[in-house]
Amino acid sequence: MGNFVQEMKSTFAEHDDFFIHEEQFDHTAIFLIGFNSLINFSKSNLYVRQMAELSGSVDELFTNLSDQHDVDAKQIIRAVLEGKLVILTGDDQRNAIVEPVPQNLRRSIEEPKNESPVQGPLDAFGEDIDINIGLIRMRLGTERLIHSSYQVGELPKRRISMLYLKGKAPDELIEKIDQKLKQAHSDIETINDLNILFGAHKFVPVSHFSITELPLQAVYSLKRNRVVLFLDNTPYAFVLPHLFWDMLSTANDRNFHVSFTYLIRTLRGLGILCNLILPALYIAITSVNPEILKIDLALFVAESREGIPLAPLFETLAMVVLVDLVTEAIIRLPKTVGPTVTMVGGVILGQGVVEAKLVSNLLVIVITAMLISGSAIVGVQNSLYIRTLKYFILISASVFGILGICTGLLFVCIILASFKTCDIPYMAFRITEKGDAK
Repeated sequence: MGNFVQEMKSTFAEHDDFFIHEEQFDHTAIFLIGFNSLINFSKSNLYVRQMAELSGSVDELFTNLSDQHDVDAKQIIRAVLEGKLVILTGDDQRNAIVEPVPQNLRRSIEEPKNESPVQGPLDAFGEDIDINIGLIRMRLGTERLIHSSYQVGELPKRRISMLYLKGKAPDELIEKIDQKLKQAHSDIETINDLNILFGAHKFVPVSHFSITELPLQAVYSLKRNRVVLFLDNTPYAFVLPHLFWDMLSTANDRNFHVSFTYLIRTLRGLGILCNLILPALYIAITSVNPEILKIDLALFVAESREGIPLAPLFETLAMVVLVDLVTEAIIRLPKTVGPTVTMVGGVILGQGVVEAKLVSNLLVIVITAMLISGSAIVGVQNSLYIRTLKYFILISASVFGILGICTGLLFVCIILASFKTCDIPYMAFRITEKGDAK
C-alpha cells in the first residue's frame, strides 16, 4: 500500500462510511476509494471490472475510465467529498477521478407541495440541480437559453446555476448577478443567505427574488426578461428581480380567458388591501372615528361590543396574533394532522372567546375575512411581509383612526417605491429593457 493511500486512510479514519478497496489488475494493486453513503460500491466496482476486461494495461484502464488523470492530493480529497470514485495505483504513480454509480439520494419528479396549479402541468422542481435545469430545457428548446454555473462559499462550496434567455434579460442585470455570484465568499446555507448576498435590507422584509417550485412559472419568468437561479439541494427556482406585481400574477393565470385573468388579479389586489386595512379599520370605527358611520350602523357596531372588557386595540391584536399562530401551526405540524388540529382548535377557541365576551362577533368576521384575503396573495414570502406590514397600520389606526390608516398606507407605498432589486424599482410594472441577442 502506497504512502498516498495511507495518507487518505488516516485523513478519513473517523468516517465509518469511507472505504478503500483493493483490486488486482495486470499484476498491479489498484485501490478504489470513496464513501459508501455517496457511491453504490457494488455497481461501481462491477463497472471498473468490466472496463478492466476491455483494457490491456493499467494506463489504458485509467484512460478508459476517466479524463481526469494524475491530479494532486487536494483535488483527490475534494473529489472524494463530492461523491466521486478515486482510483489509485499501489505505487502512487497513477490516479484517476471516476464518475461512479451514485446512491439514489434524490427524489423523483413529484407534484408541487407548496403551490397549486390549476389546469397546468403537475411537475415540480427537486433537489437535483441538473434535473431542474433539464425541466427548463425541456420547455425551452432554444440556443438562446444560457446556463452559467458557479461555486459559492467556503465550507462547503455550493453550486449555483444561472439561467436566462439571451436577448431577453437586460445585459446590466446579467452582469450584476454574475458579479455578485463571483464575489460571494461567505457560505450560502439558507435562502436568506442568498437574499443577503443580493443586498437585502435588514429592516425591509421584501425579498430580492421570488420563489417558485413550478417549471411553468420559471419559464414564464424567463420569457419576461428575468433571470432564474438554482441552488443545489434546494427544490426551488429563484427569480430575479422580484417586483411588486409578481404577487398579483402567475403563469397559471394564462390558462383562463383574458377577462377571468384580470378578474383574478384584481381580486388578489383587493386581498392585499383587505389584509392590510381590515383589522385597522375595525379599530378606527370602534374607538377613534365612529362618527363616519350612519347612526344605525354605528349602533350595531356599539351593540356588538357590549360587555367586551378589552379595548379595541388589544382585542384586535389578540385575535390577529392568534390567527398568525394558527397559520404557523398549520405549517409546522405534520401534514396528516396539522390542518385538522388547527381547524378544530381554531373553531373551538373562536367560539369560546365570543361566548366568554372577550371579543365581539364583528371582530371574528373581520379576522376571518383578513385570513381568507391573505391566502389569495401569490408567494409565501409575499404573504409573510404583508402580514408583517398590517401590524404597523393597525397601531397607526389605533392612534389616528382613518387618518392613521391612510398615513400608514402612504408610508408603506413610499417604502416600497424606494426599494430596488438589482437596481430595478420594486414597483415597476414590468422589465421593458432587453439584452443584446447577438
